[in-house]
Amino acid sequence: MKPVHKIVIILIVLLVVALLIFFLLRKPTIEGQVVNKPSQDRSLNATIRIANWNLQIFGQSKASKPDLMAKYVGEIGKYDIVFVQEIRDSSGIAFEELCSLLPEYDCKVSSRAGQTSSKEQYGVMYRKGLQLLSMTDFNQKYQADFQRPPLLVVFNLTLSDLSVYNIHIDPDKVASELKALESVVNSSGNVIILGDLNADCSYYNPSASPEFDSWFWIIKDNEDTTVASTNCAYDRIILNMQAKDQFIGYGIDKNVTSDMSDHYLVWAEMRGS
Repeated sequence: MKPVHKIVIILIVLLVVALLIFFLLRKPTIEGQVVNKPSQDRSLNATIRIANWNLQIFGQSKASKPDLMAKYVGEIGKYDIVFVQEIRDSSGIAFEELCSLLPEYDCKVSSRAGQTSSKEQYGVMYRKGLQLLSMTDFNQKYQADFQRPPLLVVFNLTLSDLSVYNIHIDPDKVASELKALESVVNSSGNVIILGDLNADCSYYNPSASPEFDSWFWIIKDNEDTTVASTNCAYDRIILNMQAKDQFIGYGIDKNVTSDMSDHYLVWAEMRGS
């Protein structure tokens, strides 16, 4: 074989290898946004997947349906920390039943909150082995400022603590409640705010509003977190700059049917150490 032919063959081989490497390392897209590929190391404290799910009037009626509860368990079991919203059950039985079906998780629940006769609770479910350092229920202190005051849960993730604020914002008072939330949140350290913020469509225009402008909004305005035919990013995850440094990827879990909820589950993956 002539030397010039050998050179051509070598160049072709190198080009093919380069193209293979490019496509293997190419970052995937989720909901139209480029994100980092989720870590393959799912051991506790290596990476942590934190989720929020508005379960839409979760009470004894839903808890009495084994098939429906199995669907909830199947989705919740994908994540390390899950906040569930719209728990409406004065007896407390429904959330206890859901927790009993997830023996690998520990569970905590907030006090019942609401300025009307319709009261709700936040629930948090986290894998055994994760260290919950503290839980602060702001319900009594901030009843006048929020329809459902936020819940703060602080976790220890080996090398640092992670503060997570969970809130379900009144759709008629999104701007005022987000402004009030800014005064409640301690932004030092690694901080995440997540929940059904109703922060889109006719309720709120994030691009024209100043609340949490210096924070990193993971879920963008053009994304959809609702099961209905509307295209609204009501459910949000917001990181301060320190938490952003620990951010790996995110997703909107659309494996949700209308009998489960009118909201999709949203999640973020963070470095745990």
